[in-house]
Amino acid sequence: MGQLTRVRQTLLAMFILACLPGCTAALTSAASMPSSLVVMVADQFVGQEVSVADSMRRMIAAIQLVLQSMKLDIDTLEIQKDGGYMIGFGNDKLTGTISLSKQTERLSTMDIKVWSNMREKSVESAIIDLVKKKLNTLPDNAQFKKAQYRDLMNKPSMASILIGWFRIGAKLTAEQSNKQGWLKIKLSSGNTAYLKGSIVK
Repeated sequence: MGQLTRVRQTLLAMFILACLPGCTAALTSAASMPSSLVVMVADQFVGQEVSVADSMRRMIAAIQLVLQSMKLDIDTLEIQKDGGYMIGFGNDKLTGTISLSKQTERLSTMDIKVWSNMREKSVESAIIDLVKKKLNTLPDNAQFKKAQYRDLMNKPSMASILIGWFRIGAKLTAEQSNKQGWLKIKLSSGNTAYLKGSIVK
């Protein structure tokens, strides 16, 4: 439990991302925080998995609305190489990941993990139940709303490959990249992504 307590304290020390003029981002960095810490903790937990007879597009839209209703939100949405998505979310008390994989056009599987200083199975169950209910009322054309999101790239260049999105105001840990004006973050999957911005000291 000592390690989980330290992890909890570190996660609560994550820093606030805010959008600056010109679609840049301001983050605060901590040299003492290992970039792979969140990924390491997530890998220690076995989450809940459920398959739903619906499209991945509508699943993401439902998850976004459900998390917002719980005073959470999608912080990062990462495109996976297999066509799925990895969602990172959290607040000052909880951290979570949702992995979405496509079985068919109308069958999606969701694997969810939520933890504080221990696994929060009841929160996982609540999110799953609410997502299922939300899918029953969503319009057929529902999709993820990106108005408050900015691009994540696989290299520090807007000409590189888009690998996902981050929410303005999300709590992320960043470090300077080797290119001025670009920051590097570690995503929930363990992959590295780049975003335009600077670290505020």
